[in-house]
Amino acid sequence: MLCVVAFLLAVPAFAVDEQLAQRYMNAANDQYSLGNYAKAYSYVNTVMDLYGNDPLPQNVEVLAETAYYSNLLRIKEGRLYAELDELREKVAQRPFLATERIARTINVIESLEARDSRGPSGAGASRAGGATADELRLALESVRKETAAQNQRVNDEFRSELLGTQKDAYETALREAKEANGATGRVLVLILALVAGICFIIFIAVIVNLSVSVRGQKAQNEKFVETLKVVSELARMPGPTSAMQALPNVYGPAGEVRMIGSALADTGLPPEPSTEAERAELSALAVKCRDFGAQIDQATGRKNNSKNVAELVFKISQEMGWPQYESTLFFSVAMVYDIGFLSIDKGLLLAENLTEDQKYEIRNHVKQGLAQLSFVPERYMSVFADGVLMHHENMDGSGYPEGLTGSRIPYVARMIRVAESFNALISKRNYREIVDKESAVGELKKSPGLYDPELVDILERLI
Repeated sequence: MLCVVAFLLAVPAFAVDEQLAQRYMNAANDQYSLGNYAKAYSYVNTVMDLYGNDPLPQNVEVLAETAYYSNLLRIKEGRLYAELDELREKVAQRPFLATERIARTINVIESLEARDSRGPSGAGASRAGGATADELRLALESVRKETAAQNQRVNDEFRSELLGTQKDAYETALREAKEANGATGRVLVLILALVAGICFIIFIAVIVNLSVSVRGQKAQNEKFVETLKVVSELARMPGPTSAMQALPNVYGPAGEVRMIGSALADTGLPPEPSTEAERAELSALAVKCRDFGAQIDQATGRKNNSKNVAELVFKISQEMGWPQYESTLFFSVAMVYDIGFLSIDKGLLLAENLTEDQKYEIRNHVKQGLAQLSFVPERYMSVFADGVLMHHENMDGSGYPEGLTGSRIPYVARMIRVAESFNALISKRNYREIVDKESAVGELKKSPGLYDPELVDILERLI
């Protein structure tokens, strides 16, 4: 569950009833924590209405996007199509809400609404005339489940018959043994024959079971191939225009990225602590980052990953000539760069095969991480937000969440990108063997579009 952090609720809003807005923000956060997504959605709309046309604070945008997405999932599960129009209209009015997952979920709900409105009588015509790829995937999944259920029923019936046959054979053997009236030799031979018969029956059962499974799998594969052919043909046909095409994207008229965080703001690093209280605050922050790093590694199953990445970021920043204070601050950010994973189900992080929705959920950890930074003092929040939000951006613009390029990517995020990838290459993972350090640097150099070449050269000197 997302826990809206305390520092977000403290951001002032000019020309707005600050206390009233904060009360509604608290109410929205409480309702979200209780799973009442409709109420959280209503409260966050009230907050945005209070601001009117004034720019929304960052905390309002983060909570609004999360509440809208959760409410969309509720609408989807309950088939509450009547509520979709209002939500879609509000998304169109607020460009920052038109994120990838919200747009995708709206499209899914529209597809479900169209299919439900056609009913059983129109299903065949829809498939013949212009079925969508989503509907065909749903149909394919239904075929798979039906085939698996049929195979299971056949196996269960066969096992039941086998058990009945074994029981009859066993009862017959006992009856014949009693009739033998002490004929030990005959009983022994009968028992041996019975054991041999049972073994033979089990053997036959295994062969039959394998045959049934192979036939079922063959039939399932044939249906799968047929469905893929239909999907391929429909993919070449012009589909209906999505209503989401009318929604504004996340870019302004001048091409400047509208985003959460401060990657585009040239704020610089906060000044070095000058008082004993400020130095104690920075020291306590480093301790908290270390503790959160251990929690992150436990959740992701990557032993000492946060520590290794943070130490490498510290060494790179020192080699680049950054003073001790800045290097220590970069070290602390690198300890918690993946803190967003604490908001994601641990089972999902350790899963081998993921659906597209699950992959998107994992990629969304960079935005989830912003809501986990409540322990960071306000003066350091900018550099922490840059590292947590932007560490998957690539130099050529192919990264996420915003597709930034070159120097537009914050410096701390570029260092974490290099250090994290290098550490992944030299660490033992389930899907590959360990790579030596020199080969790992060579791999990074093969992808100049992903990593800052200057930082890779610094890394090569360090190892």
